[in-house]
Amino acid sequence: MKKIIIIGASIGIGKTLAELYIQKGYEVGITSRRENLLEEIKAKYPNAPVFIQKMDVADVHQARKQLNELITAMNGVDIVVINAGVGVPKANFEEQLFTIDINARGFMALADAAYTYFSEKGSGQIVGLSSMAALRGSGFAPEYHASKAFISSYMEGLQIRSWNRKHNITVTDIRPGFVDTEMTKSNKGMFWLATVEKAAQQIFDAILAKKRIAYITKRWWIMAQLMKNLPDFLYRKFV
Repeated sequence: MKKIIIIGASIGIGKTLAELYIQKGYEVGITSRRENLLEEIKAKYPNAPVFIQKMDVADVHQARKQLNELITAMNGVDIVVINAGVGVPKANFEEQLFTIDINARGFMALADAAYTYFSEKGSGQIVGLSSMAALRGSGFAPEYHASKAFISSYMEGLQIRSWNRKHNITVTDIRPGFVDTEMTKSNKGMFWLATVEKAAQQIFDAILAKKRIAYITKRWWIMAQLMKNLPDFLYRKFV
């Protein structure tokens, strides 16, 4: 039986992805600050091997310890998905710091812990939920776009390290476009809005295929090429 840990699994994409893996017969570990929501998922599947771990990603040292404890409780894992992330509309200074703490500092702490474990094990897969926002900056939310760019760049670095040192670790960068979650409820005029179920299924498929980079949904690959090549004087009119 394959084993997976999903960090940030209480709501949205993380929850839907966790339930999909449970339904597919995986042994699943789930984490969140809100332990009661994890308990609800576990109660929904009483006969499935579901492990829960309360975790606050902002407390990086404790979060790394808790990840290792969860891995031990599951007697090892094959895949670690780091989905925990935040985005605050019109963030003030303190909210920008919080975004960086969770999306960049927290991600790095857990990705490094997962990489250390898999390098010692001899194989594994690290999956990070980045974003289309990783591709370029934004005047509306510079801290959010920067934090997602950090995630994508850090994952690329880990994959290069694995290739060069022959650690046999696959690193998958998931870059969603617009998905119908609580985080996007306040955004107006979103196009190509995917249901959370469709996004989770495509993420599942990308992980199974061990993709290096996957745009979710797939049509966002087209937008990615446009964003990368759009001249500054045009791009800045939209962001």
